[in-house]
Amino acid sequence: VYRIGLRETTGRIPRFNNSTSQITVAVLQNVSSLASVNGTLYFWRANGTLAATHPFTLGARAGLVLNTTTVPGLAGTSGAVTVAHDGGYGALAGKTVALEPATGFSFDSQLVPVAP
Repeated sequence: VYRIGLRETTGRIPRFNNSTSQITVAVLQNVSSLASVNGTLYFWRANGTLAATHPFTLGARAGLVLNTTTVPGLAGTSGAVTVAHDGGYGALAGKTVALEPATGFSFDSQLVPVAP
C-alpha cells in the first residue's frame, strides 16, 4: 500500500496592528540547515483587501525581523498576514509581535500552516 500525503506550506499569522500607538514586528526564521527559502508576506486589512506585500529570501538558518510600519501601505492599518514560500512543510517558523511603546505591552501571534 502506498500513501501520498500533501501538506500545505502556506502559513498564516492571524494578527498585526499598526495603530497610532502600536507597531508590529514580523519575525521569520528558516529552520532548514540545507536550503534557502524564498517567499512573500501578504498583509491583509481587516476588511479582507490586500494592503501590502513584502518579498523575502532567507538562507539556511537565517532570520528576518521586519518593522511592518516601514512597509509602504501598512502604517495605521491592522489585519492578518499570509506567508507563501517555496520551502518544504515546516521550513519556516515565525510570528508577529505587536508592541505598545508607551506601556511596554506586547502581544505575539504565531505562524501556523493554513488548513488544507
